Amino acid sequence: MAVWPGDQAYYHFWTSEMRQGAAANVSAILLSVHTGTHADAPLHFIPNGLSIDNIPLEVFVGPAVVVDCSNVDVISPDVVEDRLKDVAQVQRVLFRTRSSLRDNFAWEVDFPYFLPETIDLLAERSVVLIGTDAPSVDPFDSEDLPVHHRLSEKGIVNLENLLLKDVEPGSYQLFALPLKLEGLDGAPVRAILVKD
Repeated sequence: MAVWPGDQAYYHFWTSEMRQGAAANVSAILLSVHTGTHADAPLHFIPNGLSIDNIPLEVFVGPAVVVDCSNVDVISPDVVEDRLKDVAQVQRVLFRTRSSLRDNFAWEVDFPYFLPETIDLLAERSVVLIGTDAPSVDPFDSEDLPVHHRLSEKGIVNLENLLLKDVEPGSYQLFALPLKLEGLDGAPVRAILVKD
């Protein structure tokens, strides 16, 4: 898939191949920890921030709700209020946007993003994790990453680049454990939703 401009693209190679006489096939990969579906750690945007291996796994597993925001460019507090008006309480909210319809091999710079005030509202609702199918929670051209910082301030973890194209809005169980990469700024995630 397309990666953030300037980031390490996915690359695979064989270190041992049976067709060349080896006893087993062994391969290696090279990729950014922010490739595909991934979890950000505060270390991603704070010099001495918490690394991915220090985020409790409980945050990444549990009840979640998927909401459809495919008709908005900015996920504002009003959008969240509208989408969650019939949801009593949930700690994990995944936002399906028009990014789910993008070509995996094309980079988009105008993806939907959040406002910092939206994170305040989600924190008031006791949300501990948000997810988006977009490449970032902040706008593409943001250099100070206000939404990432607000998430950290509020103790909310974020998942980015989720694949939600064929996921209907509703309640699910989320399993999205990041790789335990000691001291790193993020990690790839294999996110699975199980219908409640």
